Amino acid sequence: VCDELEIPGCTNQDAINYNPEATDEDGSCELGYSQSINLSTGWGIWSTYIEPPDMDMSSVFSEIINSVVIIKDQNGNVYWPEYNLNSIGDLQNGNGYQIKMNSNTVLNIVGSLISSEFNIDLNVGWSLLGYLPLVCNNTEDMMMPMVDQMVIMKDEDGAVYWPEFGLNSIGNMCPGKGYQIKMNNSTIFNYPSNGRFGFSMVNSNQNIYYSNQINTGNNMTIGFPITSWADSPSIGDEIAAFDQHGKVVGSTIFNGKNIALTVWGDDLTTDEKDGLSIGEIITFNIWSSETNNTSELIVGQWGAGTNTYAIDGISVASSIVVNNEIYHKQLIKTIDILGRETENRGFNFKIYNDGSVKKNYVF
Repeated sequence: VCDELEIPGCTNQDAINYNPEATDEDGSCELGYSQSINLSTGWGIWSTYIEPPDMDMSSVFSEIINSVVIIKDQNGNVYWPEYNLNSIGDLQNGNGYQIKMNSNTVLNIVGSLISSEFNIDLNVGWSLLGYLPLVCNNTEDMMMPMVDQMVIMKDEDGAVYWPEFGLNSIGNMCPGKGYQIKMNNSTIFNYPSNGRFGFSMVNSNQNIYYSNQINTGNNMTIGFPITSWADSPSIGDEIAAFDQHGKVVGSTIFNGKNIALTVWGDDLTTDEKDGLSIGEIITFNIWSSETNNTSELIVGQWGAGTNTYAIDGISVASSIVVNNEIYHKQLIKTIDILGRETENRGFNFKIYNDGSVKKNYVF
């Protein structure tokens, strides 16, 4: 009888070089590093500072495959478990990936550590940038080496770092997150590592009047420079964007400075229309925090782009006026022909808070 063949190798399943065929532990196990990434229901952008031993996207997500709807890379390739599609192939160091989840899940990745100074190729136009440092850092500091080559950067929630207008609503870049970035020149980028960088505090005021919009996986950025207003709104006023059916597709709060409004497009993975269609006209309203009235916001001239929706489009208003004529008027009282208040019976007049009067006759 022959003895069973012994195969030396790493038998520790937690090691990055675990060999499932090994029968004899040879002391070669490398435990490496690990990263836990929180993935929320809906759309997001993720990245990792870990290089796993098996870079194939299906292997990376094998433990949570039932929670994944779809993953997309910056070139439009997909990992789509439902249809057994993986045109992404292997994970690329330094890249970010867009993902849609059907439940809140934690992705655990074990492997070797990618240097934060790893060279990342960024081409002209849009890319998905991964975040390689081990801790959160101020976005402006992290992007400083290539600020002259970039146009704009967006996080998964549509917050922006827009150097031209001095805007940083992203605040800090953090491990596990990915970012959309638009470049005006191709460059090789690596994150600074001299340790002098800190945190950025971002105003987290919540909308009062317009509800927050859902992340549909695609958006457009509209800039409202402080110089574009004929009459500046009050701090705390809210600006909202609407589709042609009157659905709110984006909103933001005026803070007395340059502001950016993120408008969301339709999510083609759902059956309902939950955002703007490509080429759809966008309209705007503004809510006054002082009077609790809404008015039409009219962009008379665009410095860049237009008010039609384009995925990852960038538009900048250069002339804005507020049309106060569409304030929601409120009924103050109803009076009869003798000027006495009445309960809406007979011939009467309805007086509104905007000064208008309507004749009314009720049998």
